[in-house]
Amino acid sequence: MAAERLFITQPALTKKIKSLENDLGMTLFVRGRQGARLTHAGEQLLEKSRELVALSDTWRQYARNVAQGTTGHLKIGFGISGIKIAPALVARFRQMYPDVSLSLEDISSSQQTALLLSGQLQLAFMRLPVDPPLTGCKITSESLALAVKHKSLWCTAEQTADPPDYQFLASQPLIQLLAEKGPGLYRQINRFLSFNNILPTIVQQSRDIQTVMALVAAGVGIAIVPESAANIAPEGIEMIPLAGPYTHWDVGMIWNPLLDDPLRDRFIGMVNRPDNATQYR
Repeated sequence: MAAERLFITQPALTKKIKSLENDLGMTLFVRGRQGARLTHAGEQLLEKSRELVALSDTWRQYARNVAQGTTGHLKIGFGISGIKIAPALVARFRQMYPDVSLSLEDISSSQQTALLLSGQLQLAFMRLPVDPPLTGCKITSESLALAVKHKSLWCTAEQTADPPDYQFLASQPLIQLLAEKGPGLYRQINRFLSFNNILPTIVQQSRDIQTVMALVAAGVGIAIVPESAANIAPEGIEMIPLAGPYTHWDVGMIWNPLLDDPLRDRFIGMVNRPDNATQYR
């Protein structure tokens, strides 16, 4: 019966059992007139074998799910421009695929780039364009804004003119994000200042946007930041949108196409579904 279920001959099965017994150094079956029955040691191994076979089946199913991108771990990075978009998309993906473990981390754009290239990060939300081999798709647009403690700074006719006259910014104490923490934002702000012929009075630099906003709230100075920084602004800060050239840019979802990742591709597919295609753009 056992040989038939295994699609081998009885002598071949007997030979395999004997080989296993020799390998294990124990007798697994007692053979008598009524056929073979398990020894005590064989019964113990049978119980454990069933557990291991079940685990093997579970592992195989898990491997299939990983290959299909329906389970596993997805690590995503974002900067200040993705502070609302990234969590919303992660929440939607978690609802669709509850077996997936997701981590979402606030990382500078330079770090996101390095981690994507090394494969330590699977997706990132950062400014476009990006350099090959990285690629991405546009998710939304971002713009510069002036973070001030009191909106009274924005009350003179020159400042509210069309187009606005931003020369008054040259006389204001400016708090600046360090270039290495946000190189794209740093260049964007410098282009805006250069276009408007503004030589800024920089009174302090900081390593993160949160500290920049806290310094503005404390009255140390003003800051030019992404408009999305309003999401982390302390009480008492006014955000004044800036207009004109070099005040807008695109934000995209970025990945490394040189690395195969079914789970990442499933997330990208969710974002690019027709019903999501324009929701965040």
